[in-house]
Amino acid sequence: MHNYGRFLIGEATVAAGSAAEILHRVFTAGEKPVAITQAQYYGGDTSEGGTLFLIPPNAFVSGMKPSDQAGSIAITNAGVLSGAKGTVEFPSTVLGLPMDGRFPLLIMPAFSSIAVNLNASNAAAMSFRLGGFEINA
Repeated sequence: MHNYGRFLIGEATVAAGSAAEILHRVFTAGEKPVAITQAQYYGGDTSEGGTLFLIPPNAFVSGMKPSDQAGSIAITNAGVLSGAKGTVEFPSTVLGLPMDGRFPLLIMPAFSSIAVNLNASNAAAMSFRLGGFEINA
């Protein structure tokens, strides 16, 4: 069992008209690993889908493709974050309850990041929010 510390939140909005297949940082861990327990999103349009990636410590640079980041790992299925699902008041979830058959939490190494990559240039803004607890040693 982990000893949990502070609850942290990271968020990002991918602006309408952003290029496809580009990483957008949503969350970066500090000097302690983080157990991501909640993830939500909303916006976009029906032709868009997003994928979350775990990016190795100290290796993340916004605006790059996943293939530019050695060691990046997809942590959701390709395009599972479907556009035009949810609103700011009623967002869609990826983690947390209900789990929809997805993983209950993700342990991030210290100084690593989670980024989202969209499979198409988005016609409408798409917002993402992740939350989790620092893990105390």
